[in-house]
Amino acid sequence: MSEGDVIFQLKKGDRDTLKKIYLEHKREFFKFANRFHLKDMDLEDIYQDAMIALMENAQKGKMDDLGCSIKTYLFSIGKYMAYNHARNKSKTYHTKDDYVFDKHEYETMDSILENESLSFYQKKIVDGLKKMGNKCREILTLFYYSGLTIEEIMSAQGYENKNTVKSQKSRCLKSLKELIKKENE
Repeated sequence: MSEGDVIFQLKKGDRDTLKKIYLEHKREFFKFANRFHLKDMDLEDIYQDAMIALMENAQKGKMDDLGCSIKTYLFSIGKYMAYNHARNKSKTYHTKDDYVFDKHEYETMDSILENESLSFYQKKIVDGLKKMGNKCREILTLFYYSGLTIEEIMSAQGYENKNTVKSQKSRCLKSLKELIKKENE
């Protein structure tokens, strides 16, 4: 069954398809989410909530033009939920070395960066992001794509204070704009 067929089945509310996705990715999701140091019971709840969000997003048409795999999309939802759960559970959870982009997050960024259905302006932004360093790309992705706040990025990336994150994000955005402008000349 193709990814398009799976999304179509999810849109129809097919529970067998949802169950298949659930079982197919559960073990790897738990392995992926262990970096948040949550109890298995909490991870189970998060995974189930992510599955519900996956089904709801499919039914709302949010996955119609999905630029990545269903697995990557599911892991992105779950990662954000796990991060929020860990953050809310303990304000002292993160240290500078706790949070680094992993293979799945780079796959998500790569799938966005390689998406063929982007508009002309989106492609310019993607081209600029490809030319940036990892740190800038991560900050801009966390802020604009994942929707994390400055405070969440500060905690996740181990920055000392939110002003440092703001100025880093501002420098990265300025750099991205300059790269795009240079391309248009």
